Amino acid sequence: MSEDFYPVLSPNPALRSPEASTQGEVLAKDVYPDLYELASEAGLPYFARLNGAGEVELYLVFESVDAFVEQTRDAVSVEFKTYQDKLLGVIWTLSDPLQPLGFPLAFDIRQAEQRGMAMKMLEQPCTFLHYLAYEGGELTHIYSEAISFSAAEVERTREMIHSLYAGKMDAIPQEAQVREEETLSIPALSLPDTVLAEDGLAYVFHYSRMVAAHGTEGAQHLLMNTVRQAVLVMRRHARSEVRESAFTVWVAERGELLELIVTPGLSDLFEVVHMSEEEANPFSRFLLTLPEFVETKEVSPLRAGAFPFLRYEKGLLYHLELDEEVQVRLRALFVKTFPDMSVPYQ
Repeated sequence: MSEDFYPVLSPNPALRSPEASTQGEVLAKDVYPDLYELASEAGLPYFARLNGAGEVELYLVFESVDAFVEQTRDAVSVEFKTYQDKLLGVIWTLSDPLQPLGFPLAFDIRQAEQRGMAMKMLEQPCTFLHYLAYEGGELTHIYSEAISFSAAEVERTREMIHSLYAGKMDAIPQEAQVREEETLSIPALSLPDTVLAEDGLAYVFHYSRMVAAHGTEGAQHLLMNTVRQAVLVMRRHARSEVRESAFTVWVAERGELLELIVTPGLSDLFEVVHMSEEEANPFSRFLLTLPEFVETKEVSPLRAGAFPFLRYEKGLLYHLELDEEVQVRLRALFVKTFPDMSVPYQ
């Protein structure tokens, strides 16, 4: 393997880490500014970080100390898997086989810094996992523990990293791969009018450029994968109210543009705790990174002539089956809601 495979990491010696003396204490914003930026302003419920000594640390951020107690029981562990072309370090905090709770940290092995952090974590004698609570604009250091990996786990994960780096996905054992969870299908007609009439937030894309770059199937695949990434974060979010939320994803085409609409817009769900709603909302975090992204705006999917295609309820994702009856019902609901406007459903 070439020297490029082992990147040189450049830690910031000014970064401070939680320690025994800060356990149970509020972390000072001027001493831990990067943790406040990641946990509060960026709204990350879990993340990996290269500390000032050049060691990789893991962080879980809970909405309260009570949530930490509720969501963390038994021995916490980290399991390495792959998802598409990325390495996942899944932090398991609940071992209940009926309701396991894991927080998936993704490392893009093609990016030097992230590959270096993944390799460094395997080489360290132990990796510290820090538990924080973010309440009322303050970060509290709840607890820290050291996690170590067996020699067999280290070797297995190194082989996975090499395979991902070389693009040899078929060399990765199937049991180490995270597959897309099966999506149940339900008729879109099963949604009540109150759900279909909700307003939400539209993510607008220059779809013709996306098709030109990736082809029609490639563009659709890219958008669906990005939406599913956001849903995965919602499913495994540290805050229970996020995991147990409900929303619908719609699509509408307008000439060269395409709108993905999430109803409701989820702003209330995230702005309660986080300073920056746009960074905290998983849909914003992922969809805004696509080069063809144009803008976000508050819309009524009915007025946009959109069709619902995904429904999320308390951790379950449903594919919505569409037919002519759905169009008839959306048309009737539009006429009832906007009686004096031109109907977009023909």
